[in-house]
Amino acid sequence: MNTTESITAKERILDFAGGLFDRMFLLPGKIANLVKPLRRTTREDFEREIDFYIDSGFIDRPESYFTFPEKAPSHAIVDRKPYYDGEYQLISYASGYTTRNPLLRDRYHAYASNRTGYLVRWAHGDPGRKTVLCHHGYMLGEPRQARKMFRVRNMFKEGLDVVLFIAPFHWKRGTGQVKQRGIYLQPDNPAMTCECVGQTMWDLYNSFMILRKLGATEIGIIGASLGGHNTALFVSLTAIPSFGAIMVPAVQFTDPLDPDRVRLPFPADARLREKMRLVWDLHSPLKFRPKIPVGNILVVASRGDRLCPFPLVQALCGKWGITNRLFLTGGHWLVFDRGLRGRAWYDFLRERGFLGLEPPKSPNGGLE
Repeated sequence: MNTTESITAKERILDFAGGLFDRMFLLPGKIANLVKPLRRTTREDFEREIDFYIDSGFIDRPESYFTFPEKAPSHAIVDRKPYYDGEYQLISYASGYTTRNPLLRDRYHAYASNRTGYLVRWAHGDPGRKTVLCHHGYMLGEPRQARKMFRVRNMFKEGLDVVLFIAPFHWKRGTGQVKQRGIYLQPDNPAMTCECVGQTMWDLYNSFMILRKLGATEIGIIGASLGGHNTALFVSLTAIPSFGAIMVPAVQFTDPLDPDRVRLPFPADARLREKMRLVWDLHSPLKFRPKIPVGNILVVASRGDRLCPFPLVQALCGKWGITNRLFLTGGHWLVFDRGLRGRAWYDFLRERGFLGLEPPKSPNGGLE
């Protein structure tokens, strides 16, 4: 395992190159933010919405903000196709989530497509299979894309059932409008983002209960980027997962998704910006402690990452005492020792008893 104290000059150069690639990737978004239409709201309404989270005590006690369903929701397999010696299933379920903030409840739930959750499942068909639940990244979630990213076929052929969790406002849960594709993260609307994360935690718990009803016994979760953020948060709120694999996580949402820099349709003083920051960071994993054993957590990050800054990942590992960790050379997208990530993932699965003792057949391990 490489750490910042033991990297070579060559690795530092490659980290810089990976970070530079990330900056180029972020540039169009920063430019778009400069011409993005301003929200239609008043300062009074805006501040009232974010004050709800502060006045309710959620900033001081962030765990009290999150809620979980008491029983598995109604669900159905709405599509199924053969997949190797098992089958592909598309499972829909009624989310049942209600926003904590009553001031934006009608607006949030007006998006009818988001009231239905989805799981994409690649199952062998027999009960008792160990299962890996995968959480995609921001503005991703299309199953073909996620299947490649998480190397679903490799895990399936190793005997695991694999499930893709579709986050709120992604894929079939999206609004259908291109301009709202990134609705999940809105630095100019911290209240809306807070509810998106709240619904994600609720629906992840829904998913675990559905999979248990379908015969899954042990279920672990892996997430990347936004999925890494939500995986870290989920294992901080409940011990229901057997493990949590946190890949290139967004420990906090920073530039360009930064409320300190976002444009608003009214003057914003330092006091209001501070309130926005408090609500924006309410769900950062840095504010929590894991509910599952630390030995059942894996963290993989890239030292040059500019989308999900590496120092924040280091801070999380330090606070939680994470020993299963791998720091790669490069950035978020341009990784120079990518194969190590897959090997670390499969080693982690074997050590948790999710795989046999033999290494995976794929030479590249288990993740894209």
